[in-house]
Amino acid sequence: MHYFKHSQLVERFHVSKKTVSNWIDASKAGKNRLKLVTHGKFTHILDSPENVLILERLAEKARRYQSGQYKKIQPKPEFYSIFSEHQRADIVRSMNRDREIPRQYGYMKDGATNWDNWLQRLANEESPNILKGTVELIQKNMETLDWLLEGNKRVNVIDLGAGNAYPVKGLLGHLIERNLLHRYIAVDISPSMLDLAKHNVTEWYGDDVKFEGYVRDISYERFDDLLVDDIEVEETINLVLLLGATPMNFRSFTDVLNPVHASMGQNDLLMYTGKPDTEMARRYFDFSSTPGAGKLSPSHKYILDLLNIDESLYDVKQGFDETLRMRFIRIRLTTPVMIEFETRGTKRSVTLEIGDEILLLRVWHLSALEVISEFEKSGFTLLQSSLTKDRQSFLSISGVEARNDMERM
Repeated sequence: MHYFKHSQLVERFHVSKKTVSNWIDASKAGKNRLKLVTHGKFTHILDSPENVLILERLAEKARRYQSGQYKKIQPKPEFYSIFSEHQRADIVRSMNRDREIPRQYGYMKDGATNWDNWLQRLANEESPNILKGTVELIQKNMETLDWLLEGNKRVNVIDLGAGNAYPVKGLLGHLIERNLLHRYIAVDISPSMLDLAKHNVTEWYGDDVKFEGYVRDISYERFDDLLVDDIEVEETINLVLLLGATPMNFRSFTDVLNPVHASMGQNDLLMYTGKPDTEMARRYFDFSSTPGAGKLSPSHKYILDLLNIDESLYDVKQGFDETLRMRFIRIRLTTPVMIEFETRGTKRSVTLEIGDEILLLRVWHLSALEVISEFEKSGFTLLQSSLTKDRQSFLSISGVEARNDMERM
């Protein structure tokens, strides 16, 4: 028997999960005529034409009731100018269905400045951190990289999630010195991030690097089209960079690797850096530009502010989920809120009950060996890996395996 998942009802009828649970409880008590189905330990609403009609009436009644019970807010005008129609729809859908704000949108416009300020803080710290670990590991592996690049006259550096380009500064300089750098291609979802990267690269290397910036969402968009017109392709190898544990923030680590693999040629290389799972990494939550500046950093508060969700409406939760092995930052609503969106005359809403939580950040925690295994599952072959002495930062360089040679997809 087909049934509706709670998330499907939330998305379709624009109600909260609590409202869906109330409908099920009311049906069990004989207070409505919804037909239910039990699946394991859980009770769901049967997917039938009769139930759909009842659900439409119940949803309309719930919306009429909610309109007088919730604090109504509308996003700031900047929200509509910063995000595309597709991105706005994704934010609304993710908040309704998954109770999450996708992390990649936090780097747009002023979010890029927030991130840049944090990275500058890391660069100036004396203690080890993910930025310093990334820079150190790239430097320590230059000799191995030279060996892997042997026989190629030119190197394209394709920097996925480029940010402000600071982690790649030394690598670009090394390739310039060896007269190997052909193109530096920065890919990021945020035009503002690309502006920062262009400013930095131009300041460091002037005309020695011709900056190319492209706006892409690396969670699903490929980049092979950026290379089709390269006239020196036969003598050029592509070095693709995924620095700073970027895939660990997405809903699925391996889903991000699929478009990367599909975009790469058989001789190309992928360099990855990140933080392996350690006790110290599980406790790390300081993302402010000033150490100890507060629970919610400007970077993670950015979209909440654009949505007009004032900090008086929520509490902040951060911790490590032992079961999922995931570090997280969430907000928990202390006031019922209805966020009203309007695009091209179409109104949509996100309804949040007291106690509802919105995920702002996830960081999957994998050991170095588990990271290597995930890359292998996605079609990559390990060529080199290393850790910093404190074991807090990890680097791998991988080649591309043909899909028909893979034992498991």
